[in-house]
Amino acid sequence: MSKKKRIFLIVLAAVILLLLVLAGDLAYFLSRPVQPPVERILTIAPGTGFVRIARELEEQGVINRSHYFIALARLRQVQGRVRAGEYLFRVAATPEEVLRRLVTGDVLRYPFTVPEGLTFVEIGARLEREGLGSAEVFTALARDEALLRALEIEAATLEGYLFPETYLLERGDTERRLIQAMVREFRRRALPEWQQAAQARGLDAHQWVTLASIVQKEAGSVQEMPVVAAVFHNRLKKGMRLQADPTVIYGVSDYTGRITRRHLNDPHPYNTYVIPGLPPGPIANPGAAALQATAFPSDDDYLYFVSRGDGSHVFSRTLDEHNRAVRRYILTPRPAPTQQNPDPETQDAGVLPGEVDSNP
Repeated sequence: MSKKKRIFLIVLAAVILLLLVLAGDLAYFLSRPVQPPVERILTIAPGTGFVRIARELEEQGVINRSHYFIALARLRQVQGRVRAGEYLFRVAATPEEVLRRLVTGDVLRYPFTVPEGLTFVEIGARLEREGLGSAEVFTALARDEALLRALEIEAATLEGYLFPETYLLERGDTERRLIQAMVREFRRRALPEWQQAAQARGLDAHQWVTLASIVQKEAGSVQEMPVVAAVFHNRLKKGMRLQADPTVIYGVSDYTGRITRRHLNDPHPYNTYVIPGLPPGPIANPGAAALQATAFPSDDDYLYFVSRGDGSHVFSRTLDEHNRAVRRYILTPRPAPTQQNPDPETQDAGVLPGEVDSNP
């Protein structure tokens, strides 16, 4: 055997051995799950390069040998398809499993619960308080004319159309995406047959949502909602003012928990003690029960109701009956103005007999 041939065989054997070692090393890398030393949350910002992501994963103890991980992503042709967001790593995983999570966007999601009856301003404040977004951005978008047009909402704001539900949000989700999800949920839950029933009662879609928002704020329970809705439908039919306290509150900026006579007499567009019919738009975001009750009110002929103070209401057909209920559950002897509180305008307005309904 010639010298050149021996050298060639030696080099070939070395290359083969090296390839076998590399293949074995790569197979070990691919098959061996890596257990992070502690629970890790890795935040991947939009636009982050894959090399940087791989090195960060290695530094955090999620993978070994980032160069192999980069090669794996290139082999799978997915290095440009990693989803931005927060990723939680706490159990042992193979590189293939880690890569699949990055590509499918298996990010952390946080529950964000919106109770029935919140305004869009209150939803924005809640979003910011939970560290999931900006109240200022959320409320600005809820008033944004371009977004309203894009969502096909014919109103001045999105009030009433942000459906109360629990949403799973990703860190970094934009407020716009949340709003879009809430409006989609409203459209899914506001059933066509409910809209048709409301229309049969003389309410267009916006009026239906507006009245449902008042029912949502006034009713003490889901069971009461159809009866409360019946009261308002009956008053509308008779041309009576709705006289709903939550509409008064919605239109004032200085409400501190007590409605005063000045509030009741303030002629703002939402004050149903002053304006006839419905206000120009919803005063909160109603849930499904309020929307359904407003479309299908009870058959009762009540025209009045007053709170018992325990979350339930007494319903009345006549003003005399109502005034008796007011005397029982609302009116209490009032102390004379004191030096600390001399202005009767700041007293709780309450409801006086004979003043419950100035438009019978």
